[in-house]
Amino acid sequence: MPLTSSEEKIHIDVLCDRGNQEELKSRQWQYRNEIAGFMEPNLVRRLGDYGFSSALIGKETEYKKAAGTYLLKVAIESYNPGSAAARVLVGFGAGACSLKCHYELLDSKGETILSWDDGIGTSQHWKRLPVALNKKAGAKLSQYLAGVSQK
Repeated sequence: MPLTSSEEKIHIDVLCDRGNQEELKSRQWQYRNEIAGFMEPNLVRRLGDYGFSSALIGKETEYKKAAGTYLLKVAIESYNPGSAAARVLVGFGAGACSLKCHYELLDSKGETILSWDDGIGTSQHWKRLPVALNKKAGAKLSQYLAGVSQK
């Protein structure tokens, strides 16, 4: 578990960008809100599983820059809910859903220190998408910040 130099838990504020409502069709916006509504609290919980303290914030100005704190910005790049009916009736990957996100980790100076893109698809329930991406993000941050905290 990565810790600060004073042996405290590293804190990560999480800011999610669901996209621009004006650029998305009504149904797409509804899907983005549905997946983000599940993904955001799950990510905060998942970061706790990796030993971080974390909180969801609504805008970047809420991030309180201090030693041992980071801001994780998650942007939903695309989400395709697929077809639940096709997944059930046809199977074999038909109706698969997919999710792609961009991640950016900022340090207490507000500088980007890590960024990556990740995506996943499944022919199972859509909730598997954010859970899998959140696990991967937690592991990546844990590994990266363990190296930073040792310096």
